[in-house]
Amino acid sequence: MSKKVTIKDVAKKLNVTTSTVSRALNDHHSISEKTKKLVRKTAEELNYSPNKVAASLRSGKGNSIGVIIPKINSNFMSNCVFGIEGVTYPSGYNLIICQSNENFEKEVDNIRTLIDSQVSGILMSFSNSTHNSKHLKLILDKNIPIVLFDRVDMSADIDCVVNDDYQISKDSINHLVQNGYKKIAFLGGPTNLSVYRDRLKGYREGLLISSLELKESWIFESIKTRQEAHSITLDLFENKNDYPDAIFCTGDVLALGAIEALKKLNIDVPKQVGVIGYSNHKFADIINPSLTSIEQFPQEIGGNAAKILIDIIENKNTNHIKKSVLIKSKLIVRDSSNK
Repeated sequence: MSKKVTIKDVAKKLNVTTSTVSRALNDHHSISEKTKKLVRKTAEELNYSPNKVAASLRSGKGNSIGVIIPKINSNFMSNCVFGIEGVTYPSGYNLIICQSNENFEKEVDNIRTLIDSQVSGILMSFSNSTHNSKHLKLILDKNIPIVLFDRVDMSADIDCVVNDDYQISKDSINHLVQNGYKKIAFLGGPTNLSVYRDRLKGYREGLLISSLELKESWIFESIKTRQEAHSITLDLFENKNDYPDAIFCTGDVLALGAIEALKKLNIDVPKQVGVIGYSNHKFADIINPSLTSIEQFPQEIGGNAAKILIDIIENKNTNHIKKSVLIKSKLIVRDSSNK
């Protein structure tokens, strides 16, 4: 194995000090342009690459940002990361991406891993088994900047970027009512997370505004999979005399499970039962019927979270005012809710 080229090798080749090479490579004002060009050329010829970790330790300024997300293969989360990287890369920061896999203990392990990696800051979205934000003290005690996105704790004194889950859910119920649906069921995620609590709150308020009956037996929480949504929908329509004429789902995967169950029961969507999903998954416009869903603009969520974090990192000594950024969602109307 060939010996790794160091800054000393570059200095020896040019017969200059290592500090001169270091300053030249870092574009220091004390080094002439002629010397900088010569040093860069020689470093390239010798195939020298700087040790960025060591450099960050010396300077006290790292170049890595940690990202903790529930699932890497989630369409929504992968687009959030795409938006994050679009901001961090041009700003000179690399990403270290961790996934909690919807597990709280692993989320805590992710935090410890990123702290040990001496990241400059952390962007984070909670797992569906996270019930509070007490574990964030691990980050705050190390004075590491953190910004939460999507799944957050609004009561914590931490910057965050979220959707208008409450308002868009209320608007979605209104859309169903305007299309003639009056008996609307709810299939939701775990309400220990604010995003699902707000969607349930919007559903309830939407029914109230339209003077529609709210049946607690038609509200299902903590649904996490397509299979669960499928099974619950089959059970929901067992009573032939009293079943809903629409289902509002807090995720497109749940909506897909519901539609599959309705097809199995030979119930026409949308003529007999309307369905709305959430997150505008890439399959939403290709299934039959195409799925009415809510566009959350995940790239914008990720990009905004990254901008806030970088601003905190690079202005550490200035007074920072907590930011709560609200990204407006959009109802994308397709066939599944048009009676």
